[in-house]
Amino acid sequence: MLERLEKYKSELERAKGKRAEWDTKVKALEKKVSEEEKTTVHEMVKAADLTPEELSRLIAYSKNHMPGETSVETIVNLESGNFDTEDKDDEEQI
Repeated sequence: MLERLEKYKSELERAKGKRAEWDTKVKALEKKVSEEEKTTVHEMVKAADLTPEELSRLIAYSKNHMPGETSVETIVNLESGNFDTEDKDDEEQI
């Protein structure tokens, strides 16, 4: 009876050790994913050659509009607050 209890305690300690190891791995991977996401966003902004103001307008526009045929250049050149390009006729006038 005591042998079984000792066996279970030993298994429990090994399992706790593995859990701690996996928790450490999960935290390290979460950090790597976060850093890679930030790097990817930074590279996209840099590749698009956007200023902070242009990026701000693009983000504001995208909150209310699904991606479509409007180019990034057209969006960032829109005047502040003039984000209504609901149909193609409006897009062509811009």
